[in-house]
Amino acid sequence: MFQGYEDRQRRSGPAAVGIDFGGTNIEIALASSTGTLLERVRMQTRAEQGPDQALARAAAAVRHLERRAMDAYGAPVRAYAAVAPGVIQADRILLTPNLPGWDSLALARRLQQELEIEHAPAVCNDVRAGALAEARFGALRGVDPGVYVSLGTGIAAALTVGGTVLGGAHQAAGEIGYLNPGGTSAASFADGRAPLEEIVGGKALGARASELLGIELTAAELFERTDPPARKIVREALNVLGAAIANIAVFVDPERIVVGGGMMASTDVILPNLAAHLARAVPFAPQVLTAHFMQDASLHGAVALALDHMAGDRPGPAEERSAPTAFPADMVFNNRFACKDSG
Repeated sequence: MFQGYEDRQRRSGPAAVGIDFGGTNIEIALASSTGTLLERVRMQTRAEQGPDQALARAAAAVRHLERRAMDAYGAPVRAYAAVAPGVIQADRILLTPNLPGWDSLALARRLQQELEIEHAPAVCNDVRAGALAEARFGALRGVDPGVYVSLGTGIAAALTVGGTVLGGAHQAAGEIGYLNPGGTSAASFADGRAPLEEIVGGKALGARASELLGIELTAAELFERTDPPARKIVREALNVLGAAIANIAVFVDPERIVVGGGMMASTDVILPNLAAHLARAVPFAPQVLTAHFMQDASLHGAVALALDHMAGDRPGPAEERSAPTAFPADMVFNNRFACKDSG
């Protein structure tokens, strides 16, 4: 599905394209050099059909946006980036069960081939992309260090230091769903388990509430309930979540923690509980805020990653080279890619 924006004025300077591969949908955005989304395309991932068809259809949509960039905005596309769930390494994507067949996919190289561009696009995990969006344009801008926590079907986090999102030695930093929250069984990653996520992830929380309360519930519906049994389940989950985030805060000493993801539709319940827990447990408690990008965080992160790539003077199509982009004076980039280039 194509979606255009009202702003049709022709713009000077190059544009960027960000691609967000999700288990259900693929979102692709054309953006200006300041990060403003100009146009976007959404399509179903069709994950059960494998990665080849998803990459081909995404590439066709990108070519459409490249034409729109010139025709509607006079802005050639100079940089590309893509994000996806899982641990994205040079030749594979790990821990991404919602995208079967992607485990042996070299995402950056395949996209380079599909898009027919000279340099491989920057690629990044979707949650760290959300953190990058917050660091460039949102609630973590100018914050050092900062922590981004995504609460959704699963749970993950990211650490920003000096404007850069930490990827880790294996591009697996922030996979906090595998933390052992303590006081639970010894089941761990080696057993095919994600202990923290099984307690506080939205999918697991809804399933546990359904079993205990004898009625089919989602996590969102659970948070809306006021009966004591439901409140008890919520309280226990938030206590575990609060302890885990407090431990991260004690180790990192962040200036601010921002929380996003689908479960933050219940921000009026979640945020005060987290803030109170951190105030009790952390010697120097950080600010705790709702993320700026409550919708499309990963897509905005893909755009931010592409702009970082462009700031590093890595042009897109070989036939469309130009002078380096002139960015606004108040826009600060770190020349180290926020998510390691895995091409």
